[in-house]
Amino acid sequence: MVDERDANVVPDFSRMLRLDETVQVVLGAGLGIGRQTAHALSSVGARVVCVDVDADRAKTVAAEVDGIPWAGDLTSRDDVADLFRFVADECGRLDGVVDIVGGARYKAMIELTDDDWTFHHNVVLRHAYLTLQYAAEYWRASGTGGTVTFVASVAGLTSAPMTAAYGAHKAALMSLVRTAAVELGPEGIRVNAVAPGVVRTPRAQANPKWTDDLLESNIEKTPLRRLAVPADVAAGALFFSTPMSGHVTGQTLIVDGGNTIVYNVDTPGA
Repeated sequence: MVDERDANVVPDFSRMLRLDETVQVVLGAGLGIGRQTAHALSSVGARVVCVDVDADRAKTVAAEVDGIPWAGDLTSRDDVADLFRFVADECGRLDGVVDIVGGARYKAMIELTDDDWTFHHNVVLRHAYLTLQYAAEYWRASGTGGTVTFVASVAGLTSAPMTAAYGAHKAALMSLVRTAAVELGPEGIRVNAVAPGVVRTPRAQANPKWTDDLLESNIEKTPLRRLAVPADVAAGALFFSTPMSGHVTGQTLIVDGGNTIVYNVDTPGA
């Protein structure tokens, strides 16, 4: 017999992982985490708009997931406005956005130039606040609510050499997520972030500084003893995009194999 104090209807939890008949937009869909996120959303029934600065990459991923390609510069207000108009006109609705756009220039803090700082502002923050503005504008007009998920970084939570500008802007992104969640929550808009550690993305693996020794060193410092792959991060974005996370907003999910919970000093007996 069910306790009368716990007479809540048990939901169909499996359905809470579905996104059938929804329209999800993936920004930076052309490679790595973005491509895996497009596949993740499509696999649970979403129609995916695959956005990338490279038109060919957008078309390729859209073809893989039976989605819709769109190409543009997401640091441009005009392009972001055009994107959301396109989605409204082409799809007739918008349910969620996952923003993977990002990049880093690794330099010592005292060697950073104004151009380096501006680069990080544009590639980490500018597209994020533009996305929030235009997505919120759509949902305010439609009254439907929706989800926005960003890919942040553990660089914004911890510290490491050569990441001053990148880490500062990722920290700012996570602050923006919290503020947006507070301001937009009453309208049914949820805003969250996924913060990965080292991920085996195509871009990372092409970096000549990522030697086998450096990768092995990072693996040894990670409790799960492996680095993330793009699908690990996409899984977090999928969770935030589905009704399974329906009462979660303003949060950052760390996907780093436990790396940031380790006190990285030599201890007796270690």
